[in-house]
Amino acid sequence: MPQAAPVPPTPSGGSNTAKWVALGCGGCLGVTVLAGLTLAFFINRTMRFTVGPDQGSVDSQELFTYTIPGETQTILNMGMFGMQMIQVANTDSPPSILLTMGQLPSYLKGNDAQQSFVEEFQNSITTEGNYQLTEQRVEERTLCDQPVSVVIQTGSFEDGTTTYNAASLLTLVEHNNDARFVWVLAHGDAPQTTADQVFATLDCR
Repeated sequence: MPQAAPVPPTPSGGSNTAKWVALGCGGCLGVTVLAGLTLAFFINRTMRFTVGPDQGSVDSQELFTYTIPGETQTILNMGMFGMQMIQVANTDSPPSILLTMGQLPSYLKGNDAQQSFVEEFQNSITTEGNYQLTEQRVEERTLCDQPVSVVIQTGSFEDGTTTYNAASLLTLVEHNNDARFVWVLAHGDAPQTTADQVFATLDCR
């Protein structure tokens, strides 16, 4: 089979959805920091060349059940080295809701590893240029019928010359001896309310 030609660079006027999705996936690279540089490089390349809307029909509710307002699209369904990650978004342009669900590999279980994961995950999304999440607090909520600590951040998201209010909810939960996490990103007129509504629909499968 002849060698495939290099993928041409995306034009500057390309899909806002693709740009927003790529940004969201960049935040997910916080997971790979804990798994080592080799894993990070492999995941990064996988995301770069295979992630995007309309990736085919997948069971995106395998880890959690959820409800996202409006129509949805699966933008990532990845499993490797004992880690699973699924991302879904609404079909706004750019998507105003991005839900990331994951299951951590066994070597990341335990309080210390999970805390490190949360810190790296938060660091990765706050260093992305289009997100400025400046306010942070922790709330105790319920997920999968058990108490969890939810890290909530608010700030702004920039898309070109437009600036939106933004909110981020991130937490981890143990279910069936597995460590799982959910991350809800929302932007728009009332992103905190939207993120809270999506979070309230989550439940473990």
